Amino acid sequence: MNFEISQSDSKYMYDFVQRIIEEVGPRMPCSPQESKAAKIIESEFEKICDEVSTENFTCHPKAFLGWIKLDMVLVIISLLLYFLNLIINDHIWLFLVACCSFLLVFLPFIIMWEEFFNYREFIDPLFRKRESQNVIGKFKPNHDVHKIIIFSSHMDSAIEFKLLKLLGWKFILLAFGGIFVMLMWLILSFFNLLFITIGFLTLKTIFLYVVLWTLIIGSPCLIGLFFFVPIGDKGNIVPGAVDNLSSCAVLQGIGRYLKVHRDILPKNAEIRLISFGCEEAGLRGAYRYAETHFEELKEKSAIIFNMDGLETSDGFHAIEYEPTTRTHHSEEVIKKIIKAGEVVGVEIKRFGAGKLEKTLGRLSGGSDAAAFSKAGLKAGFLNSADWKNRSNYYHQSTDTLDKIKAGTLEKALEICIAFLLNEKNSKN
Repeated sequence: MNFEISQSDSKYMYDFVQRIIEEVGPRMPCSPQESKAAKIIESEFEKICDEVSTENFTCHPKAFLGWIKLDMVLVIISLLLYFLNLIINDHIWLFLVACCSFLLVFLPFIIMWEEFFNYREFIDPLFRKRESQNVIGKFKPNHDVHKIIIFSSHMDSAIEFKLLKLLGWKFILLAFGGIFVMLMWLILSFFNLLFITIGFLTLKTIFLYVVLWTLIIGSPCLIGLFFFVPIGDKGNIVPGAVDNLSSCAVLQGIGRYLKVHRDILPKNAEIRLISFGCEEAGLRGAYRYAETHFEELKEKSAIIFNMDGLETSDGFHAIEYEPTTRTHHSEEVIKKIIKAGEVVGVEIKRFGAGKLEKTLGRLSGGSDAAAFSKAGLKAGFLNSADWKNRSNYYHQSTDTLDKIKAGTLEKALEICIAFLLNEKNSKN
């Protein structure tokens, strides 16, 4: 089955991406540019939706990647304390300094685990609080609402990834290398503390050589990670066409289509189009929305269809598992997304469960869908990326409109429309 996406709607979606890039530019989380983009999205929703609202929230946007620099500083201080130990003779001071050295390399692992692998706001209060927003457009049914269907994306763009620009996907090896070096020093600092505690200092010289070689070999990794992203607002140079204006444009396409074809709306279902802020700051916008509306979404059996990174028309994937946060998405929603693709003749492959995907995905980050799945709500995630070539633009200044291949947004829109039609025809 093919849905007729008008030439006008097709052109509008690509023009929408370019309009945001030209009128607003890069939109790092909580920036004035992100707010300006939100106002444009809101004004466009007002032309097509039954009801539009903007929900403001606060967060600490620099904490999500700022922890990397903090971790590197703590590790370096830990190493310096070890070398300070070499010139201390008093046993009590040796023990105290060794304790501090161990704790200062142990703490970075806790910070990394909580901030990146759990997306928790663990050290966020150490960073400046700022304001962001989620923009919501609704299509309301003529009858009581028994179900909520959400199509979502995020409006913000990422801070530039310097290492990715310089090294391509090889930066993942450097990142894993940095973690390995930290782990090695954690083990070495533990044994250093143990030796001092029991007074076993005869291997002091040999141990020093081991530490020095660890530092020499690991220094490029630690230094590289410190400069992973620029300081301050210098990294606000990413236009974010693929990531994620592409999906924002599809949300507009859904709204424009539903305004003309209200007959495809499922009975008793409220359709929400949501553009989240601060996805690139740890999914803060999605987390805030899921928390604020949890009871309502649970009661109305909400389904969340999230989209991110729509680049190519022949590489659609339904992401069933996100390795970084260890998040499994709803099998029900994943099947519905794949089925919607079948209806319009678009192959959508499952992605996330394979061993290679899990390994490489450890450092890939999460999507807004994770905020809902981790809350126990039904969510799925549609992506369409050319991973072989994506390192040339991902989170860089080259993420421009030309990176979205012709036909991609139209197919994504068709999938969303088919998804709604399947919901309308469903007996559930």
